[in-house]
Amino acid sequence: MVRRFQQAVALAAAAATGVLSASENMGPASFMWPPDRAWSEHTDNEGPCGSIHRVIDRTKFPLTNGRVALTAQDDSYHAVMSISFHNDPQEQKDFGFVLNANPITEIDPGHTCFTIPDPPSSIAPGTNATIQLMYVADFDRPENQTFYACADIQYVRAADFPQDTIPCFNATDSENDVPVPTATGLPTNLPGHGDNGPPLNTADPEPSSSSVPSNNNGGNNNNNGNIPIDSVKTGLSKGAIAGAVIGSILGLAAILGLAFLLYRERQRKNRLIAQRDSGRGVPWVEDPPKKSNISADSVVLGTRS
Repeated sequence: MVRRFQQAVALAAAAATGVLSASENMGPASFMWPPDRAWSEHTDNEGPCGSIHRVIDRTKFPLTNGRVALTAQDDSYHAVMSISFHNDPQEQKDFGFVLNANPITEIDPGHTCFTIPDPPSSIAPGTNATIQLMYVADFDRPENQTFYACADIQYVRAADFPQDTIPCFNATDSENDVPVPTATGLPTNLPGHGDNGPPLNTADPEPSSSSVPSNNNGGNNNNNGNIPIDSVKTGLSKGAIAGAVIGSILGLAAILGLAFLLYRERQRKNRLIAQRDSGRGVPWVEDPPKKSNISADSVVLGTRS
């Protein structure tokens, strides 16, 4: 009985960890900041934004030194970030400004912060824009698919924007990495991208005229093109940490439950022992007759009065 109880607790802990590590409100990756459009599992493979929603809210975004925070719950590959300055972009061609000339090779589960290039000098405060994230993952199918996410922003002067409001940090789990799905780079005709959809390298062949100018950050090259990572990846994702906490709580609950079962078992045994030893609980056994020192043939002589 005790062993079955321990097995049940172990399974519950594993299930709780799995639930907390995965989110049902996002695909394999998404924008944490600026917040992206509401995710839908039915449209996350449909460009350009992978959502049933159009522009609803826009997040204030600095004209210079802008950063984006990505969150991922599954390994994602060949990520490309582009930007559209249309008020309501509806087609892939509307995202003509590629933010990273080379795709981000891999995004590990967890949180990652990226610095993106400043917009062209013609972009003024108050300009509306939409940042697109396009990447490859094998999230809910065995084969690779292309996923989309969009975050709608409005540029403001950097002086009017408090940089410390950006939840930008790096905490990823790279211990369980799997190989990149393709050996040669950018796959084409992926499921979910249309039967003859465009490849991921949709950057304009003339980056000098269509790509957003890059920030000169020295030799920071992490195969991420113009999107350097602000700091090295450390620690575990929030989901993994939450799972560990829940596992600890369930472990404590298992110990308390086991102690309670042992206490109940001891109480039951004590009751049985008390019942056995009581006069009411056991049959009466007569004592065997004691042997007499007087033989059956002897005669007791006494005095007569």
